[in-house]
Amino acid sequence: MDFKEFHNGLLSLALTLLIFSATLIFGSIILKPYINISIQERNFIIILCSGNFIFGLYYLWEVSILEKIFKLESKHIIKFGKRIGLITLIYLPHAVLMISLFFRELHNLEVLLILLILIIEVLIIGLVFKESYDLVFLKETRREFEIEENRKKYFEKV
Repeated sequence: MDFKEFHNGLLSLALTLLIFSATLIFGSIILKPYINISIQERNFIIILCSGNFIFGLYYLWEVSILEKIFKLESKHIIKFGKRIGLITLIYLPHAVLMISLFFRELHNLEVLLILLILIIEVLIIGLVFKESYDLVFLKETRREFEIEENRKKYFEKV
């Protein structure tokens, strides 16, 4: 995958995840009397969205250091691919817990926000796994060729 595509994709998805998670938290707290949500459901939503905040901030941090990493040697780029892939594997059960919210009797507004958050989570997971595969499991010659191509295209000043 191209460096800029991954950078811009992960940045926009992480920011969107943070915004939607904040909206779901504040909507669940402020609109509690209007949407008839129990305290346990509200707390479960807050815990899940707090997890989204943690992972969203982690992905933003990775995006902020991505340019520095791609300027380094290939072994550092491979370590980056392994690290972000492993964290995303840890993020997978969180997506399953978000799916479990569909089986609760929530207000339509909350179901819509949960669906949007779940779509963003699936896009982040797919994007990161694709990049991790390209950085870790691709044949060494092809991986080196793509890394050098990205370096020439984006980092070397003419």
